Amino acid sequence: MIPTSESDGARERLRDADRGQLLLVSGLVVAVSLVALVVLLNASIYSENVATRGIEAADGEALEVRAAVVEETGARIDTANRNGATTGSEIETGIEELNQNLSGRYARRGGIAVVEPVATTPGWYLSGPVDDSTTIPDVNGARSFSITNESALPPTDTGNASSEAVAVVFNDSATGTTHERYLYAEGDDVVVAGGKNGSTPTERCRSPATGDAVTLAVTGDRFDGDPCPGVWPAGLSDGYDVEFENAGGAGVEATATVDTGTEPTSATALTVRDAVYDATIDFRYRTADLRFKTRIRVAPGEPDA
Repeated sequence: MIPTSESDGARERLRDADRGQLLLVSGLVVAVSLVALVVLLNASIYSENVATRGIEAADGEALEVRAAVVEETGARIDTANRNGATTGSEIETGIEELNQNLSGRYARRGGIAVVEPVATTPGWYLSGPVDDSTTIPDVNGARSFSITNESALPPTDTGNASSEAVAVVFNDSATGTTHERYLYAEGDDVVVAGGKNGSTPTERCRSPATGDAVTLAVTGDRFDGDPCPGVWPAGLSDGYDVEFENAGGAGVEATATVDTGTEPTSATALTVRDAVYDATIDFRYRTADLRFKTRIRVAPGEPDA
């Protein structure tokens, strides 16, 4: 047996001590690195949150101004259409006046708002009585379309609505499909129903009858001011026709602005005149912290679908 020398044992103990120290130092380095990483990450998150809050506040202000621009531009278009001042140049003049008003209004708040007209789409504004002779042909868009009856609605039910009820018919020749929207009385209620290709309709909504006159907002999916989902037929192709059935007996009057190159026709006293269907504008808003620019198409009362 060969005895182990004391020097060999000492060297072995030193190697063990070195490994222990190395592990300790490595652990310390890792711990310090993790602490530094956490500090940097927290600083980054804090900076991003502060910056984001500033951006969201500025964006909110720009969006507020944008909403005001859309509302006021739409109001000017509709007012001009109702008053018969409906050429594109007159609308552009109104938008330029709006630009001056906005510039003064937001300059006092430290912002610069600019609205510039780009283009307008011509159409037709119609209002008044309609009947089976009334046709609105080749429609590419409709907005603020509503019908109101002046006398009692025909009494019927879903089984006979297709032949007896007041109807607005959307004839989509591109797909060979018709969409019917019916309005009639049933007992003590007035009912809105919808059908397709002349089939038995499905009731959409009803309301207690409180008098003869009710209003169906066709593009707004509302009946006498309350929501009535599904009135507007989704997915219509460009160039559809709008027609009316059984409307004359109930004294139905319609109001609408339509995008079509063909003048609507009717044997009734329906008023039809040139109109502006929509307007495209450039909007810019600038403050010390924000530069916002966008192009907006304004068509108030257009259906969501």
